[in-house]
Amino acid sequence: MLSYIRKICFFLYLILVGIYCHSTVLVHKSDVLPLTQQEKPPLPEKNLKQSSTLFGTYFLSSKEEAICKNNIPAEVKLVTTTGDSLIHFFIGPFYNTKTVIVYCRPLRVLDGNNFGQ
Repeated sequence: MLSYIRKICFFLYLILVGIYCHSTVLVHKSDVLPLTQQEKPPLPEKNLKQSSTLFGTYFLSSKEEAICKNNIPAEVKLVTTTGDSLIHFFIGPFYNTKTVIVYCRPLRVLDGNNFGQ
C-alpha cells in the first residue's frame, strides 16, 4: 500500500513540476530587458490559443501576426498552461494547444528601470 502511495505522489510531483515550467519568450532585440521580466510588466495586448494536430504538423487555429499599434516590435511569450499540459498529456500526438501572449512595449519604456515614468 505504501509503495502505491509513493508512486502516486511521485506521479503528481512530475505533473506539478511540468505545469508552467515551460515557457519561451521571443524578443526582437536582445539588448533590452524583456517586459515579462520587469517588476511591473504591462498588461498583455493579446492572449491567444493556438492549436495543432498530427504531431504539430497541421495548425487548426488561424495564424495571427504579433503587431503592436505603435509600430514597435512585439514581445511574444509562449506558455504551457495547466489546460495545455493536460491536453498534451492525454491526446498530445493527435491534438495539442499552446497559449500565446503578446506584449507591446509602451513608447515611454526604454528599459526596465524607467517603467511608468
